[in-house]
Amino acid sequence: MDHTESIVELKNIINPEFIQRITPLIKHRARKPMKVNGGIIKDIRNVKGYSLTHQNPTDLFYWNLVKSEIERTYFHYKVKFPQMNSSKINQIDLLKYTPGGKYETHTDHFTNNPRHLSIIINLNDEYEGGDLIFTDQKEKEIKRLKLNKGTIVFFPSNFMYPHMIEPITKGTRYSIVAWLQ
Repeated sequence: MDHTESIVELKNIINPEFIQRITPLIKHRARKPMKVNGGIIKDIRNVKGYSLTHQNPTDLFYWNLVKSEIERTYFHYKVKFPQMNSSKINQIDLLKYTPGGKYETHTDHFTNNPRHLSIIINLNDEYEGGDLIFTDQKEKEIKRLKLNKGTIVFFPSNFMYPHMIEPITKGTRYSIVAWLQ
């Protein structure tokens, strides 16, 4: 099996009511630059965001809302990869990419924060640029996804799946990233 087969894109599957509920929260809360390697380095990661927590009732409400949507769609991945037994969400970030917003090539696995499966939910398509690009170990493009509204992507978080978000050239891209451990 080609390892890119474990990158699963499900188009137009996210509930439109979910999108209507969560997008205003991202517009309101995603105001601070997201960190990379413990700091803000806009040459590598230029995106504003907000990490949901379990510390207040509003965050907990939205955490459970996102969790329900992931659980509803995750079975499609499990059907294809039944040996995948990660099911605990360890982080949910709400993201807002404006023009110039990007995330250079990286992987999602960290030793101090074990992640097995990465999840991206795209909430709109009124923007240009912002493609999700997977590369090989030498950063040569191997798969490109133009994520439309209502798309969810599942892929392993390990070193075999370096990926990036291309710079936004027009509009604003709203998305959610989450990880299973």
